[in-house]
Amino acid sequence: MAGGVEHPAHFQTIDKDLPDFFPRDGAPIPMKDSWKYNVAAYRLDRLLGLKMVPVAIPRPFEGKPAALSWWVDDVQFEEAVRIKKEVAPPDAEAFARQRAIGAVFDELIINIDRNLSNLLITNAWKVTLIDHTRSFVAYHGIRNEANLTRCSRGLLDAMKALTAAKVAGAMGPYLTKAEVAAVIARRDRIADFFAREVKAKGEEKVLFS
Repeated sequence: MAGGVEHPAHFQTIDKDLPDFFPRDGAPIPMKDSWKYNVAAYRLDRLLGLKMVPVAIPRPFEGKPAALSWWVDDVQFEEAVRIKKEVAPPDAEAFARQRAIGAVFDELIINIDRNLSNLLITNAWKVTLIDHTRSFVAYHGIRNEANLTRCSRGLLDAMKALTAAKVAGAMGPYLTKAEVAAVIARRDRIADFFAREVKAKGEEKVLFS
């Protein structure tokens, strides 16, 4: 396109029911695989000030509703490849902190499909989180507390500042009322979890700046 800029992007049109989510402590909950959650994850990421999720906006594709996601620039490899090749990050602590923040975000949105192939590592060793179509189940608990190792103070403060109105306003039509309420409920449980961890282990072992 003359005078324009081209950049790789990805359309996601999937929007289908999945088998119910079976929590340990309650009745089965309906679950979906939907392009809408890519948009919701991007908007929540920005609401929290993380900037770990690529831009995802609603755009129709071939007559279907869809999410258009910006293709991540300057990717070095997937986390699965890094581990396989045994490549050590130049700043192990900084990298570990990014992974910890990503894990907290995944528990907040209850991403059931996070794997090492949708964690991208750029040449600057920035962790980028992609593929969130299987997230936002309307479950009010923490799916896996073992994933919550540490948290940044900034993320914890930003999560505590969330309200149902803020989340609903940012998510627009991409989350239902039940899904918004579940985000807030999971936030409360994550905050309580880290408060207990700080009490048990000491703040310096749990929180970082």
